[in-house]
Amino acid sequence: MEIKWQRAAAYVVLQDQQNRILLTQFEVPGHRASGSWTLPGGGMEWGEQALETATRELFEETGLSADIGPLIGTHSEWVEAKNSLRGQSGHSIKLLFEASNPTGELKRDFSDDDTTVDAAWFSLDEVQTLRRVPVVDFALTHVASTV
Repeated sequence: MEIKWQRAAAYVVLQDQQNRILLTQFEVPGHRASGSWTLPGGGMEWGEQALETATRELFEETGLSADIGPLIGTHSEWVEAKNSLRGQSGHSIKLLFEASNPTGELKRDFSDDDTTVDAAWFSLDEVQTLRRVPVVDFALTHVASTV
């Protein structure tokens, strides 16, 4: 299989005082996982450092700021052409950062976002009932070990 693209992205694993985790819901017409819940985060922009991406994406998608902490893991996903919006096989590398001390108001108006349609806090039990992407389960292995 020939790899046509690679994507580097940064995501935030943020819990509040009640040990709820912050997730965002995305919609992309035609995407196999449209409507699923994921972590706040997204692709790195040219010249941006991963911590900058995590900080920017958290605010853009949720309206919140937080202290971005250490890298807690890397989730690597190979995407076959049939599952890619580009119609080409590729590789997505997601850097997950621990975050704490959220501040600000949770975003309710998503008209300025091209893919995020909701943001919400969920208990770890509630997360298990959601339609979610694999990177959430990857993050939960870290969350479960720190709670």
